[in-house]
Amino acid sequence: MILAVESSCDDTSVALVDMTGALFFHRSLSQNDLHAPYGGVVPELASRTHSERLPYLVETAFSETGLSLDQVSAAALTVGPGLSGGLLAAISFLKGLCWAKNIPMIPVHHIRAHLRVAMDPSLVIPRESLGLVVSGGHTHLYRIREWPDLDLVGQTTDDAAGEAFDKGAKALGLPYPGGPEIEKQSRLWDGPLLKFVRGIHTKNPFDFSFSGLKTAFVGQVRQAGGDLSRIPQFAASYQSAIVAHLVSRIEKALETFRPPALLVGGGVAANEHFRKALEILCDEGGIPLHIAPRPLCGDNAVMVALTGLELFRTGCRVNSPYAEIRPRPRWDED
Repeated sequence: MILAVESSCDDTSVALVDMTGALFFHRSLSQNDLHAPYGGVVPELASRTHSERLPYLVETAFSETGLSLDQVSAAALTVGPGLSGGLLAAISFLKGLCWAKNIPMIPVHHIRAHLRVAMDPSLVIPRESLGLVVSGGHTHLYRIREWPDLDLVGQTTDDAAGEAFDKGAKALGLPYPGGPEIEKQSRLWDGPLLKFVRGIHTKNPFDFSFSGLKTAFVGQVRQAGGDLSRIPQFAASYQSAIVAHLVSRIEKALETFRPPALLVGGGVAANEHFRKALEILCDEGGIPLHIAPRPLCGDNAVMVALTGLELFRTGCRVNSPYAEIRPRPRWDED
């Protein structure tokens, strides 16, 4: 078995898979209610909560499956990129757990895990594919030279797409996290959309930028003077503008690189409007699209388990619990 832990931000998640990749256990505990009063993730609060919840989740995994630590061949965990405190909470916990049984630990790259779960784990990711991770902390586009080697093609120059959704929701007085709330309100509107910033320019044609769009949106919301009846229109317009900007950059990349596949993961990939736009784009271009299943778009231990299993099979980066494993909050795609 592979025991996997994800704690890079504010979701505490544990999974168990066997050597075929079959899932025996997966559970995630959200911290949304804890961070909602602050309008965003408080790192210190997140790390303390991970430390409290990880022992409970691991114990639950074994008790509900009837498995034991003796049956674990390796423990996979996210070591970066992410929030230092949350990463350290999992590293410290698993080092103590694995030391007693001399269980190897597999450091997993958070971005690679999001991309790996976008495609069926039984399939090989084609060389020269493109991979997009779009979430609250990342809006990064990669060229996958040969899995798992990634070359960064484009990234956000300011806010990530998920962060832009959160800030837009806050301007509308909607609860945190903002992305699902914006999407929910958008479904209530089928009329004309408002226009915000169009033709956003960046030095790198594959880069993303949301700050100007966000500023224009907040300005129009303020001009509306708190008219609650306009929230669905504002939400639908803002969602449409964010998705249009994402798709415009992806379209340029597809035209330039003509990849054999596009892989998409991250929390924003759960957005229905975005998924449909990508499906249309890739269908028109004849490029296979692989998007993570909605339940696995956000941070989760299944993606860590499957990536860890892949590394375990190849013997790549497997460390004993005695080896130095440290948080890598800004882990480059080396």
